[in-house]
Amino acid sequence: MYLKLDEAKNCTNANDGQLMVYYCEYGKENPMKFVREKTEFLEKFEAVKL
Repeated sequence: MYLKLDEAKNCTNANDGQLMVYYCEYGKENPMKFVREKTEFLEKFEAVKL
């Protein structure tokens, strides 16, 4: 399971303006953090209410 932390805008030249999601592993002592394009994130994961 993953926890969505925030959203951001990609400002690299090739992807300028692309919306990104910043998320991390949920329930781990030292969770890894990740960034994924928002549309891809929404396709890959489903929301779970805790």
